Amino acid sequence: MGSWMLVWIVCITFTLMPVCLHGAISVRFKAERPIYVALGQTLILEAIFEKDQNDKIDMVTWDRERGGDNVRLSHGNRVSLEKGNALLRVTDVAEVDFANYKVTVTDSNGYQKHDLIEVRKIVEPLKATVTRVLECIVDNRGMTQWDSPQYSWLVDGVTVTNQTALLADGSRLDISEVKGVNYTCIIKSSLGTVTTHFEIPKESQACCAGLIATGVVTAIVLVAGFSLVFLKRRMKSKKPEKSKEEMTLNTNPT
Repeated sequence: MGSWMLVWIVCITFTLMPVCLHGAISVRFKAERPIYVALGQTLILEAIFEKDQNDKIDMVTWDRERGGDNVRLSHGNRVSLEKGNALLRVTDVAEVDFANYKVTVTDSNGYQKHDLIEVRKIVEPLKATVTRVLECIVDNRGMTQWDSPQYSWLVDGVTVTNQTALLADGSRLDISEVKGVNYTCIIKSSLGTVTTHFEIPKESQACCAGLIATGVVTAIVLVAGFSLVFLKRRMKSKKPEKSKEEMTLNTNPT
């Protein structure tokens, strides 16, 4: 009985030896979840494998789960697997592609790990605007502080209260919302108070002034031209006509 027990212990030891020698393999998606994509665009999902140096990945599979359907993905019309099957690419995204995607990795010992990510459709189209932005950047020389900087802006000496003009944490200012010449950014924190200034270049001001002057001159010339034409037509319409007697005398001289 003791010999059989020893045999069993040796067998179990050799069976579990790979697990003891090799660490557990893991897999996770590179992107945050859920992930959004629009119809007709390209979807790329990339998995990151973490393993010991001596571990070997035998197989990587991708599955798409939508409703009660589970489809194993492989190279096809719109689907391609790249980077050793660590990256999934789906082109010309269709309705069927909005689903849960599962990546499963199997190591040389037969152990499996998987991760899941949801892909959703964008319902409303994105909105974009073109803005002229000033950004206030603080160089703290790598010093750690317990609080976050507080930003405030002055435009030509007046404090900015238009919240739509303040972007991010207040460190950025949309100058298309608050027009001026002199811009001042004030930063307050536990490291002290810092003030920085920015002035619209004179070239830009001169350019704008030149455009305004050109527009004014053009308008004056057009008004003067139209006025002159109008006066000429009015003078012609008021010119007295010759009487019939004068016309008779002119045609029958004595």
